[in-house]
Amino acid sequence: MLDTGRRWPELYRGALLESDRGRLPARIDEAREAIRCRARELWYAGSPETRERHDLDAALHFLGLLRMVGEGK
Repeated sequence: MLDTGRRWPELYRGALLESDRGRLPARIDEAREAIRCRARELWYAGSPETRERHDLDAALHFLGLLRMVGEGK
């Protein structure tokens, strides 16, 4: 999973655009893990609050909503 954190935007878009409900949970999980990985990278690097950190938080929020919608809740 080399450089997964850097691929988070690509994986996030893939989850948002997934039309196969059967594949959606796995795509969401993959994107969430990449986002968490990137957030850890920024945290350990001592990165100050940046636009990317806010984008990461927003992406996690929307993936949570997508999961709820996908599950029919």
